[in-house]
Amino acid sequence: MPTVAILGFDDSYASVIGGFADMLQVANAHMSKQGMPSAGLFEWHFLSQSGLAVRTSNGLELSMRPLPRDRIYDLVLIPSLHYRGWRLFCQFLDSQIVVRKWLIKQWEQGAWLCANCTGTFLLADTGLLDGRIATTTWWLEEHFRERFPKVDLQMRPLVTEAERLVCGGAHATFLLQSVHVLKQFAGKAIAMQCARSMLIDLTQTTQTPLQPLIADSTHNDPLIQRAQKWLQDHLAEPIRMKDLATQLAVSERTLIRRFNKALEQSPLTYLQNLRIDTARALLEAGDLSTERIAQYVGYSDLSSFTRLFRERVGFTPGAYRARFQLPNADLDLRH
Repeated sequence: MPTVAILGFDDSYASVIGGFADMLQVANAHMSKQGMPSAGLFEWHFLSQSGLAVRTSNGLELSMRPLPRDRIYDLVLIPSLHYRGWRLFCQFLDSQIVVRKWLIKQWEQGAWLCANCTGTFLLADTGLLDGRIATTTWWLEEHFRERFPKVDLQMRPLVTEAERLVCGGAHATFLLQSVHVLKQFAGKAIAMQCARSMLIDLTQTTQTPLQPLIADSTHNDPLIQRAQKWLQDHLAEPIRMKDLATQLAVSERTLIRRFNKALEQSPLTYLQNLRIDTARALLEAGDLSTERIAQYVGYSDLSSFTRLFRERVGFTPGAYRARFQLPNADLDLRH
């Protein structure tokens, strides 16, 4: 009987805690239907450090058992937690000494550790990911790299595995992670049956098409704020960095230096990413032709636009629209 520990913390996402257990229940149902004796089915426990109930991020309270000292599980899930700012998140991580030691012991005794989204930080805090491949949620990539420089962080895959350490990107990857570990404990056939019955798309294996190229970046440089606003307002026009610098009454060299300092990228890269992100939104939400979208974001040469789009996103514009277009979208851009 594979035993699974599902950890809970205050501010955890209830959907990950409950959803992972639901996947185990679905696996049990499929195995029972195929004649598997009950002794071979998954058993899972919801655990917290104190054994007290946890209050999840949406206010739902979940009953928990205390971390058992001597029991070793086959699989441990570290769920994602609602992020309320870096300072508070670091305080949470620093307070998890007991849990970290417990996780290390579990892994050293043969358990698989599966961490989702922000939960990957707690797994990385154990030191077990040092020198190993991992992934995390895209919007905390820089914080992860700064806190865990020894981890081989890969932001392209949705799910990574290295020596029984499974990491998932943003929150919803727990579904893919559950299928991944089901293959290990119940076999590929059961895992695929679970994926089909729960309508889990297994063809999406990379985070790239889902990541915005223009990430939220807080800075206090008024010059760069003016530059960003001007680029957004003149997106469809031919833009030279020399003209932008003149518009802002600074040298091109100063503009590049200030951009790199504030946003860690050149103004040209920022402009290209801004155009591609805008094109993605148009492809998702409307029926404009690819040619019209290219013109709307400042590209008169469709082949150049298509080449850059595929380079940054991993799909051609047409393939991206086919995969990610919102149903019944109607975006009116007439002006």
